[in-house]
Amino acid sequence: MERGFYKVFCSDGDFITSKTVINASGLYSDIIAEMIEFDIDLFGYRLKYCKGDYFYYAKKLPINKLIYPVPHSGLQHLGVHLTIDVEGRIKFGPIAYYVDRISYEVDASKKDIFFKKASRILDNLDKEAFMLDTSGIRPKLSLEEFRDFVITEESNKGFQVFFNLIGIESPGLTSSLAIGEYIPNVYRELYL
Repeated sequence: MERGFYKVFCSDGDFITSKTVINASGLYSDIIAEMIEFDIDLFGYRLKYCKGDYFYYAKKLPINKLIYPVPHSGLQHLGVHLTIDVEGRIKFGPIAYYVDRISYEVDASKKDIFFKKASRILDNLDKEAFMLDTSGIRPKLSLEEFRDFVITEESNKGFQVFFNLIGIESPGLTSSLAIGEYIPNVYRELYL
């Protein structure tokens, strides 16, 4: 921060100045916070990447509804379930595992695991009909236990009018409109 302004650099080398920064940069939100010398390790904001791979099923099935497994204890995610994409293809996933870097390649070696888990929710599947599909990465704040995402204004940590939105995964998309209303309300309470 210089003279009450943050300097935000763009990829082309240009920059803008602002008195307010809202760090809502998804998988890179911890890196952005660290760029202003925010101690992400001290406050537990360093993200862990939880990758989820999907396979699609190349054969027709008489299914037109989603199928979820029965939840088990210690559930960090839903587990492998059946979904139907916009093209009507049946997909199974995700197999969730932690990675050290962002990559959206589907791990083909997980086909046997997919087949085994998918066979628990649907009988008579053909393993050869499982084809690589897509993957996604969720930002997690903890590997060991559930920890909800961070939405906070950081002036109490020495960063005036700097909002961190870190570790927001699926519920963040569902809650995006509410989050979009919340941030200006906090700003008005603190600064107007």
